[in-house]
Amino acid sequence: MVAQAQFSTSDVDVAPGDSETFDLLLINLGNHTETFTLVPSGLLAGWVRLSPPTVTLFGGSSETITVTVRPPQLATTPAGPAPLTVRIIPQDEPDDVIIAETTAIIGAFHDRRVHLLQPVVRSRRRANYEFLVENQGNSQASCRLHLIDVSQRLDGDFDPPAVGIEPGGKSLVRLKMKAVRRHWRRGSRILPFSIEADQQGFPTAVADATFVQTPLLPDRLGRRVLALAAVVGICAGAWFGLIKPLTERTARDAVDGDTKIAVTTPTVATGSTISSTGPDDTVTATTTGTDTPVIAPVAAADQGTPFGLRLEAVAGPGQSSAPTVTVPAGVEWRITDFVLQNVNRDGGRVTVLRNADPVQPWNLDTSVDNIDGLQLISPWVFPAGSVLTVELECETVGGGNGECDVAVLVSGKQYPVG
Repeated sequence: MVAQAQFSTSDVDVAPGDSETFDLLLINLGNHTETFTLVPSGLLAGWVRLSPPTVTLFGGSSETITVTVRPPQLATTPAGPAPLTVRIIPQDEPDDVIIAETTAIIGAFHDRRVHLLQPVVRSRRRANYEFLVENQGNSQASCRLHLIDVSQRLDGDFDPPAVGIEPGGKSLVRLKMKAVRRHWRRGSRILPFSIEADQQGFPTAVADATFVQTPLLPDRLGRRVLALAAVVGICAGAWFGLIKPLTERTARDAVDGDTKIAVTTPTVATGSTISSTGPDDTVTATTTGTDTPVIAPVAAADQGTPFGLRLEAVAGPGQSSAPTVTVPAGVEWRITDFVLQNVNRDGGRVTVLRNADPVQPWNLDTSVDNIDGLQLISPWVFPAGSVLTVELECETVGGGNGECDVAVLVSGKQYPVG
């Protein structure tokens, strides 16, 4: 044996993502100068760094080599003891390899996540949500699922109610949810809630979602009923006031032989005027003479003008930003699409508000591929003078210049009012 090597410790505790440093003492037992090459081997070879990797020793001399082990914080990093081996190869006698061994005890870390596949659902009372529970840690996760609703207006059942997930795995869970009470008032009711994946003694994973409860009766049902009643009244008045008396008089004249029955096509009399009745733009004709009125064609509905805007919010860590835009007078916005842009992978929360009322929340830590979109089946109406706000709460900065920088794209149609 030309050399001897010994670690300064027999066991090394190290947590994934951290590093531990210790010493390796190398002694040249020969009587001549020798150069040694140190090479880590085994399962931990890729996580070990030696400084210096090559050592030249005089006969009978020794040197201390610094050994650093840094396991990555990945689900594939196994927890528990693992052998750490260093091979020492003499340059003059490469077959006389010296082996130095110790044990590295790798700790466990826990990272559970909940990812919603549809964060917002619109329904009158019942809704189904699907989400993934992910285990990004290096130890098995066994989580129970809970629905957190501070308003106590929602109730739901999870299928399954608890999941066991191996390191690096994920499990699909369905939530069958319903509103405790029916919604009768005009306008939709926005009910935010949270889903928690909890395991005793470990951090809890949380995801935010929104249930938009629509009214049981359509918003414009009353107007439509009134418009239908007005049309029925006009038809009934025309029948009893004009058509029926004219028919009866013509029949009597024909029976008496005084007049002949003549079939004529009703026309709009000279001097008639066209007027609009009802909120559905139903147009009817009224006359100043004795001719029979006719119903004019229905006017084409206003299709609206497409519009889009981008609200960018910038804030430092621990700070907030809330850019706003006001709906101009004389128009209303019917917004159908929201798209969140978080290209720097910043952390925190973004909330869209309508007149200080939250309508759409995002958790930046769980946004999908940094471009998270929301497409509405029924548009959200912002009347003239309404204030649209994008509120950013910055927690961690991603790849930007020291600040959180996110934006929300808003699009829909603009309609004239009044």
